[in-house]
Amino acid sequence: MPHGRRENLDWGAMSMEEILELAIADEVEARDYYRRAADLAGSVHTRKVLLSLSEMEQGHADTLRKELDELLLQRDLEAGMAD
Repeated sequence: MPHGRRENLDWGAMSMEEILELAIADEVEARDYYRRAADLAGSVHTRKVLLSLSEMEQGHADTLRKELDELLLQRDLEAGMAD
């Protein structure tokens, strides 16, 4: 799955914004993976399970996007107070 390609990243040098953006991209990739698998599923039950997993991944992406939005808003508010 998506996380293997992240092994060479310098996590300590990354901002929280960058980490959240990568996490969102991973969730979207997983969502799309399950959707494609559902399209190829041989049974109705398997398709249903895969689509459910896809929806879960979308929920994760949505949650992470909210966190990112809050982080950016907080950063903007703090920058405005410093002016």
